[in-house]
Amino acid sequence: MRNVLKSPEELISCMSEYTDKLDPDLIKRAYVFALNKHGTQIRESGDPYFSHPLEVAEILINLKMDQETVIAGILHDTIEDTNTTLEEITEIFGKKISDIVNGVTKLSRFELSSIGGAQTENFKKLLISAASDIRVLVIKLADRLHNMRTLKYKKKKSKRQFIAKETLEIYAPLAERVGIVAIKDELQDIAFMELYPEIYKSIKPRLKKLYESSEETVIAISQKLSELAESIGIHCTITGRLKSPYSIWQKMNIRNISFEQLSDIMAFRIIVDTIPQCYQILGVIHRNYLVVPGRFRDYISTPKNNSYQSLHTSVIGPFNKRIEIQIRTKEMHLVAEYGIAAHWDYKSGNSSNKAKTKTDAMWLSNLVNILENTSGMDEFLANSKSEIVSDKVFCITPKGTIVSLPKGATVLDFAYSIHSDVGNHAVGAKINGVPVSLKSVIENGDQVEISTDQKSCPKQAWEGFVTTTKAKSALKKELNSLERERIEMIGKSNFDEFFSRHNIDVSESDMQNLATACKLDQINNLFYAIGSAEITMRELLDVYNKLKKTNIEISSDDEQIRKKNEKKTLPIIGVPNVPIMPVTCCTPVPGDRIMGILFQDRGVEIHIEECPIFSDQQSSSDARILSLTWDSDAFDSDAKYLARLSILVLHAAGNLAQVSEMIEKRGASILNLNIGEQSDNLVQIQIELEVKDISQLTMIMADLRSSEFVKKVTRI
Repeated sequence: MRNVLKSPEELISCMSEYTDKLDPDLIKRAYVFALNKHGTQIRESGDPYFSHPLEVAEILINLKMDQETVIAGILHDTIEDTNTTLEEITEIFGKKISDIVNGVTKLSRFELSSIGGAQTENFKKLLISAASDIRVLVIKLADRLHNMRTLKYKKKKSKRQFIAKETLEIYAPLAERVGIVAIKDELQDIAFMELYPEIYKSIKPRLKKLYESSEETVIAISQKLSELAESIGIHCTITGRLKSPYSIWQKMNIRNISFEQLSDIMAFRIIVDTIPQCYQILGVIHRNYLVVPGRFRDYISTPKNNSYQSLHTSVIGPFNKRIEIQIRTKEMHLVAEYGIAAHWDYKSGNSSNKAKTKTDAMWLSNLVNILENTSGMDEFLANSKSEIVSDKVFCITPKGTIVSLPKGATVLDFAYSIHSDVGNHAVGAKINGVPVSLKSVIENGDQVEISTDQKSCPKQAWEGFVTTTKAKSALKKELNSLERERIEMIGKSNFDEFFSRHNIDVSESDMQNLATACKLDQINNLFYAIGSAEITMRELLDVYNKLKKTNIEISSDDEQIRKKNEKKTLPIIGVPNVPIMPVTCCTPVPGDRIMGILFQDRGVEIHIEECPIFSDQQSSSDARILSLTWDSDAFDSDAKYLARLSILVLHAAGNLAQVSEMIEKRGASILNLNIGEQSDNLVQIQIELEVKDISQLTMIMADLRSSEFVKKVTRI
């Protein structure tokens, strides 16, 4: 167990070696904040929990990351593992740092239930897309690296192996994609040691023995290569190393050979000042040593997707040893070692280097696209290019399942993606534990939880904010089903009420015979035809009389009711055979965009779409929304419809008479006129008038607005 933790002064001192953009007070504040928040928490290793964020910060400092990243590294577990809120971090440390911490928190909210298949691919996409700031990924990698370093303290072997496999298949490739090779190598080796301990134990001692016996050889080969460089006047730095156990095992597997058969275990790196020097060094090496065919790669002229550049070659070098050689400039080496971390233009403080700043900015903006379009078994995106991450959001269920949705998808889309029943009965939702409405838009990494009630039904208004094809289809199907049920209920009610009033006992067999006679195969289809006014009760009675060979007639009271209802009927398509209820909030006229509200056992209200009362009624539990249109074929040329206008006119003699004259010139009749509020020079007039349709009303309003003494015309 470690007894002494790194002090904030140590962190500041290490960071000051590569950047002068430091706020020591802010770093100290983050240190104390995280220390207090984690308090007495203990890791499985027995160390204070606070040691973990400090180790993560140290890894970030070794990568020479900026101050915001290091502070976010110190704070990265406070939201997930303590009572800290995002708002608290924003208030104390600013929005940039809180955004990074929030990004890391989102990636920590779930755990894959299995490795492999679609879940793994979605996880990879989530890692990319959730990190709108790439520094989120770097912190996540540093977090995983330290957790792997302490993996041995986890008691359950199955848990250790799960984490190791996840690391090998997801986090190590991620580190490679963003170019942080040192983290990639260490993650691979620790995971390899956990997953394949026997193989690791076989390779590691032999590598150690080989290293001990080859140490002098490595030094001697480095010296020979250095002498070659000096012979052409180039000063360079040369380092030699043995490859890692995991990379050795990969080579053994790929080539299907034993450890003893490997001949290129040694690797040498030559670092020079300029690109021309890279090629000059390559030339002198090839002139002096036998080149291994097919082993030359020019990653300078054609960089890798993660911006890695180097010349690679293999030769039979000094002392007849087969060696691999990498040749690169100092700048290339920085990118090769630190990857994404080497591209933060704000670290150098050199604002005059505009070309580099522009290049770095372009590289960062294109990084996600680079990651998206890679291919191969170990690449991040095995799907086609049509499945681009930038068009997707990846959210998480409370159980950790990752759900992929189009960007802009709502909570309700998420509910329908789980199951149509979840969507149809959704009554509430939470995003990251906070209650939200069903139309809230989901962001990458959000954890979404849906509350359902089997008694609840979907609302027609939902069609306005679902975005996915699956949600739209399932919602429309359910709404149509509910609408049909409602109309069938109205039809059955009309049927029962009518035959009961006439003291006619209709058996189920009679109902089926009536349905068959009406060319309908089921009784419920008969009720639907009645409820939607496809069949009137008068017509059905005629059918009944023929079947029963009776002559029952509709009473005079029924006929009067029918005629009275016919007078109330508007030329509208989509209204079922139920009473139309008068409304006072708006006055639809033919040509208006209209909707209906059907109330069970009450009737239907017709509203203009813009009517505020219609908007309020949409959420009513006993209301069904009907899409209606005017039936032009059923228009009565003599029919008149009520409309109401509010007119603001200049207060002067004769103006009211001119308003009346303009209305009457267009063929409309004024039914009522009220003078409202008055000021020194303006008067408010409310007029009720009869018009034929919206066209006539629009012309009247246009005439009024064109008048000099009319200041405003609105429809009530």
